[in-house]
Amino acid sequence: MHLGLHPPCPGRTFSCSSASKKIGKHEIVPHNKKPNLRFPKSHPTPLLSDQKTQPQSKIQALESVINDLESSVKNGILIDDPQIFASLLETCFQLKAIDFGMKVRELIPERLLRRNAGISSKLLRLYACSGQLEKAHEMFDKMPHRNSSAFPWNSLISGYTETGLYEDALALFFQMVEEGVEPDQYTFPRVLKACGGLKMIQVGEEVHRQVIRSGCGNNTFVLNALVDMYAKCGDIIRAKKVFDSIQEKELVSWNSMIIGYIRHGLIIEALLILKWMMEEGYEPDSVTLSSVLTSMPPDKIGMEIHAWILRRGLEWNLSVANSLIVFYSNQNSIDKARWLFECMPGRDVVSWNSIISAHSKDSIALDYFNDMVNSDITPDVIAFVSVLSACANLGMVSDGERIFSMMVDRYKMSPCMEHYACMVNLYGRAGLVDEAYDFIVNGMEIEAGPTVWGALLYGCYLHGNADVGEIAANRLFELEPDGEHNFELLIKIYRKTGRFEDVRRIKNMMMERGLEL
Repeated sequence: MHLGLHPPCPGRTFSCSSASKKIGKHEIVPHNKKPNLRFPKSHPTPLLSDQKTQPQSKIQALESVINDLESSVKNGILIDDPQIFASLLETCFQLKAIDFGMKVRELIPERLLRRNAGISSKLLRLYACSGQLEKAHEMFDKMPHRNSSAFPWNSLISGYTETGLYEDALALFFQMVEEGVEPDQYTFPRVLKACGGLKMIQVGEEVHRQVIRSGCGNNTFVLNALVDMYAKCGDIIRAKKVFDSIQEKELVSWNSMIIGYIRHGLIIEALLILKWMMEEGYEPDSVTLSSVLTSMPPDKIGMEIHAWILRRGLEWNLSVANSLIVFYSNQNSIDKARWLFECMPGRDVVSWNSIISAHSKDSIALDYFNDMVNSDITPDVIAFVSVLSACANLGMVSDGERIFSMMVDRYKMSPCMEHYACMVNLYGRAGLVDEAYDFIVNGMEIEAGPTVWGALLYGCYLHGNADVGEIAANRLFELEPDGEHNFELLIKIYRKTGRFEDVRRIKNMMMERGLEL
């Protein structure tokens, strides 16, 4: 990748992960020297009744231990060693083996669970990370010594944050502070993520002050979260100031700043951070590459990035390949996007969504969608938005209706606002304006938003339907009082239909609202 910088040594390789990959020399440990270690004499354990073949994976090993424990309990052996259960719950969490964790839960004596804060905290974390928040909170409320450590608080806050329940996460954080529990370096990143998710910069600033008071102001993990929070809340200057203050930047630090700039449409600034990052000896990972490629960089820069990816042998990394499809689609190089898709050794739902979206003005989009349905990939909400948009662009009303019904009846998905907007757009573009309006009034299970009414107004503009256009425009004037484009579209409809008195009326309305004509 040129970008006016010196590329890292071509002999270096790296794997795609979020961990830092700063290039440096490592100490070589000779492997011909035998260590002089003394091991304690082993003792047989009553939990292992017989010798078995060594499991081939960590999951198999975990399953074997749990099975032995279950057999021991059935044989009347009392197991109440807290270290056994704490270790197993930790292993289940690390391996994301939730089902095995629930098996361990059944083996823990109730009295041990009630009196041992360590075990209950680890079980709470397992519930929270698996989305079982009601069980997690129920256990949290029953914990007798929950204020002795930030661990249970962090686990529950993390559970709420990861499931998008940001308000609950913040409420729990402030309850934690009120009860005198000191937040730590693991608390703040989760709370800051909630602030960013809600775009509540004032709360984020208060959390930032607590970060400084707590002595975590130089913690890279926390500072990365602050960069991300300020960027999401719209203060990219403050995000850059925090980024500059990070003494030991990690790959996550660089990615946070790059993604922050991209969110604000500052592509050149993002590329400059990428250049700086590589000059410092860090190699981009799949997160970096995907973010930059999907940000619509200049054609030449994107091609240089693709060439760099090829030199590093990363072209078939799933996230990178998906991003390359999006990049070439944005460049209108549909043949290249299609070639990448067809050559991919493996595909996920993002791959299918990307190629369907690339063909949004071509009936091939439906062929790809049908192939997706017939594969082992289940379409998600984005897939249906993409294919319904294609149907609207192509005027394929019956196909759009069939796919919408498939989403609801076969896949049991509740339509979101984007799906409804696609259907209104489908009818409106096809000249079925009355059907589009009827769909809004009688076919929607939620209150229509600006995207839905905007689709109807555009359909009225295309086909000169002033009566329904007035209804759509009046709703938009309420929902988006400063939306000049809605006024302008209604004016065009009136002009099309020769209603020049109404043109003057809408222009006067715009002047009264201080909108530009």
